[in-house]
Amino acid sequence: MKKYLTTPIYYVNDVPHIGHAYCTLATDTLARYWRMKLGKENVFFLTGTDENSQKTVDAAKVSGKPIPEYLEEMAKTWKETWEKTGIQFDDFIRTTEPRHQKTVNTILTKIHDKGDIYKGKYEGKYCTGCETFLKEIDLDENGNCPDHKKKPDILEEENYFFKLSEYGDQLLALYEKNPKLLLPETRKNEVISFIKSGLEDVSISRESAEVGIPLPWDDEHKIYVWFDALINYYSGIDTDDRRDFWKSAVHIVGKDITRFHCVIWPAMLLSAGMDPAQEVFAHGFFTVNGEKMSKSLGNVISPLELSEKYGNDALRLGLLSSFEFGNDGDFSLEHFDDFYRTKLAGGVGNLFNRVVVLIHKFLDGQKPEGSALTGGETKEFEDLMEQNKLKTAIDHYFSVVASANELLNETQVWTMAKTDLEGASKVFATLLQKLELLAQMAEVLLPQSAPKMKAMLGDKDKVGDAGILFERK
Repeated sequence: MKKYLTTPIYYVNDVPHIGHAYCTLATDTLARYWRMKLGKENVFFLTGTDENSQKTVDAAKVSGKPIPEYLEEMAKTWKETWEKTGIQFDDFIRTTEPRHQKTVNTILTKIHDKGDIYKGKYEGKYCTGCETFLKEIDLDENGNCPDHKKKPDILEEENYFFKLSEYGDQLLALYEKNPKLLLPETRKNEVISFIKSGLEDVSISRESAEVGIPLPWDDEHKIYVWFDALINYYSGIDTDDRRDFWKSAVHIVGKDITRFHCVIWPAMLLSAGMDPAQEVFAHGFFTVNGEKMSKSLGNVISPLELSEKYGNDALRLGLLSSFEFGNDGDFSLEHFDDFYRTKLAGGVGNLFNRVVVLIHKFLDGQKPEGSALTGGETKEFEDLMEQNKLKTAIDHYFSVVASANELLNETQVWTMAKTDLEGASKVFATLLQKLELLAQMAEVLLPQSAPKMKAMLGDKDKVGDAGILFERK
């Protein structure tokens, strides 16, 4: 069994914020789980940057730099941000790379040769912020894009079109055959309803685009950014030693781009004679203190700033525990700080330190009998991870922390050990089992702290030295 996990590729018109980090950390956490279960060689995790867009052109002009120089700097910024925040991707793809252009040309040529692409004239409204064409029903009451609060541009130009309208029945059959093609269920219902309402052919090229990949059969036209960008998922594994991962592809995306990933993308692949991805999971969005993130509101939060202050494990769990993966929710720095102090420093960190100190004090560091895990203790955690229930998996982790702290406080083992060392040893054995379980789950949830936990737990005979997992802030 293999697993291939992808994030969306991100526009490089700005630096990463916690919304981008949320999706990327979630995907990284899932990848870490599957590596633990299947082995590193059977898991592949791809992320990257989407560079062939008008947003790139506009941002480069504002920066005063040539587009190639701007792209190099921004791609480096995105890649280094993920590395600094503890994200362990297997490859980082850029849509300006030759390998991507090669795969795009191959797939587009297959679709063209099948007769599913034709030349026509497009007249309509285009939102540069969304990099997509909008219909009247997509606009708000003022005729603006609801996301960017601006009137879309009116475009009239010659384009090439993909015959999406001919794939409605095949897409519905695909959803019937594969119930996991889009999760959560509410997102799938929305997409199926959209397909049933009737699909229209979509423009796949732009005559006026300043950047982009030329169409392989007409270099006067550049490929529309979304049609090019979706192919990155295959470009990243389009080598002899990686292609086998495709049949296990899982795309993690935001709910706003499900139509691209769950209507256009599978139709493109069907047209090219290729299998669609195994699963798309569309997560929700979060507000910050009840408001949408916005530069004008000054509430855009950098993941690097949180990482530098609290550490990568806090960034990961502070974001992923805010609300269940797949739902919408809210994030606040106040809640994040409280989570760090109570759950991490005062919870798991304090627990590990107390237990190891007590075992050194009363058992000379020796592990009592019955302190090893017997197997099967992580089943509940595994079930939750395989259902993509990240917050609930984190809650389960901290329920184990709470149960260990309750056992400490209820037994007052530090007092018991003075008069009943045998009874205290049984309590310590149970506590060590819980710590072993926490250290094992930490490989997925708290990867920066997991090696420290294992060092504190020592070898099969004796615990290691006590230490501080999370500094008090």
